Amino acid sequence: MYKVLVLGYFGYLTNQLDGQTVKTRDVYRLAKEQLNDCTVDYFDTQELKKNKLLVLKMFWKVMCCNTLFYLPAHNNLRVFFPVIFILSQLFRFRIHYFVVGGWLREYLTHRAIHRFMLSRIKGIHAETKRLKKELEDYYHYKNVDIFPNFRFFDYNPKPSESDKIRIVFMARVMKQKGVDWIFDMADYIKKNGLQEKFSITFFGPEDNEDKQYFESNVAKYGFVEYRGALQPKEIHETLSNYDVMLLPTHFYTEGLPGSVVDAYISGIPVIVTEWKHSHEFVDDGKSGFIVPFENGKQQMIDRVMSLEEDRILLKRMKANALIKRMEFAPPRLDNLIV
Repeated sequence: MYKVLVLGYFGYLTNQLDGQTVKTRDVYRLAKEQLNDCTVDYFDTQELKKNKLLVLKMFWKVMCCNTLFYLPAHNNLRVFFPVIFILSQLFRFRIHYFVVGGWLREYLTHRAIHRFMLSRIKGIHAETKRLKKELEDYYHYKNVDIFPNFRFFDYNPKPSESDKIRIVFMARVMKQKGVDWIFDMADYIKKNGLQEKFSITFFGPEDNEDKQYFESNVAKYGFVEYRGALQPKEIHETLSNYDVMLLPTHFYTEGLPGSVVDAYISGIPVIVTEWKHSHEFVDDGKSGFIVPFENGKQQMIDRVMSLEEDRILLKRMKANALIKRMEFAPPRLDNLIV
């Protein structure tokens, strides 16, 4: 029987949940559900942290497959991809690289060997139109298409209203994801005596480097709380109880943050910084607001205040978020194994 292997960082050992692990698991689920005539297997590269010898098991599974669905992070691409590419030439299996994030063009700038090898795999599936165009323009790739970040969902949120504007953040809890700007907004709310009009809730795994900073800041405000990491099955029902998601990311090369997709599925708009690919996924003024990447903190605060003052605008943006979510339904995989 035709064999498909999904290789990537699933995070099963520690139940790590972030953009990388969620997309890797979703691609595996998509393959299991759609490729009925194939045997679909996986290898979780997190296992290599526990036992380095498992790299032999990984390469054995790679050699035995007909098609490899590959979802590497930076180190995997740097260290393992050259070996995997050589094996693909020897054992004649196809490689489909599902890109997570928007960093690949910059990453390849000084890696001529990687550029050469990637040009010769079966497919590079980018999350964004801009990354596809960059790979084609900079490196003349002919094997790139769009395979957007997606979610499985059959959830239909019910309208939820509150006297307060309920702000939510859901991502890895770290300064680089913008929690510093959110605390500055909390300062603004407190200094202007607006505590009764807003609440701020954080969800997501804490980053060890920023853990002390984050927890000490949460403790400063009675209207701010941290509620841990959500399991995938809890996300949409939980987020639908809020009014707007903030993701003022400081990662310029974000691809499509899963948090934005989850917000739309849950029927809430987003306020984000103008990261590299933001305009592909946020309709400014409709499904959310985009504020300047470098100096947009005050504009972010102003946008939040505008939603408190104009509830009709908020209702309209919630309706637009629900329309937007249909762009992120699961795509088809069938054409990738012919």
